[in-house]
This record gives sequence, C-alpha cells and structure tokens, in this order.
Amino acid sequence: MNTADTLLNALGKQLNTELTLENGVCALFDKDHEVAIIEVSPAGDVAVLHCKLPLRPDPGMHEHLLRSNFDTGAMHGCWLALDERSEVRLCAQASLQAMGEMEFVHWVQGFVRQTREMPRLLRTVIGGPAKPLAQRPRMAGLTRGL
Repeated sequence: MNTADTLLNALGKQLNTELTLENGVCALFDKDHEVAIIEVSPAGDVAVLHCKLPLRPDPGMHEHLLRSNFDTGAMHGCWLALDERSEVRLCAQASLQAMGEMEFVHWVQGFVRQTREMPRLLRTVIGGPAKPLAQRPRMAGLTRGL
C-alpha cells in the first residue's frame, strides 16, 4: 500500500520538483496558473483533484454544466462543480489504497490534460443549439406519483 506522500514523491520526480502536503492539500501551479489542486482525506485513503476552469461565471450555463456531467465519454471520470465563488471547477476522486505510483502519476497527468480540453468542449456545448432531453426508459415496476 502506497501512502499519499509516496505517491506525491513519485509525481514530484516526474515533474522534477518537490511536492508535499500542507494540511492535506498540494497545489500545482504553472507560473501563476492553477494546474491542479490535490486534496487527500485525513485518513489518507482518498484523493480529490480539482482545478478552476477559465470560464466566466454565468448562471445561465449551470444547466449545461450539469448535463455535461452525464456525458461519461467526454468527462472521463471527472465531474463539474461550482466553488464558493461560483467558478467552474473540474473534479475527480480516486482511492489511493490500491493505486501504484505510476497509476497516480498517470491519473494526475490525465486530469491536467482534461482541464486543458474541457473549456473548449464546454464552450462548444454551451454555444451550440439547445438539445432536447432524450426520453429515458422507465424501469419496470416504478411509477411516478403526482
């Protein structure tokens, strides 16, 4: 079992920098640009990645953001959320207990790539024509009450 510190050390070697947790958080920046925030649970068994996306806060796009969370092909295990300042953040979560060093490195690197691709994808979805909701099949035995 790898500890969060061991996994961060492996990532630091790949990035050629020293990485440490401060109060369970490790922030990755490129100059003044946030690349990813790594938060490790107090038990050290779960990590959450998140990053602010360069999109203007717009309450009109919230519905599109929520719908995007269902596009598993585009989201690759991530989800979109609004932070306390209503800024859009891309998020991901993984268990660290069974994750090897290279799996962790690849997970973080993949997340960073996703943060770079997501604004373009969201602008395409938000700027495009509205799409009707697809009818979802009803499960047998379930009824909707009035």
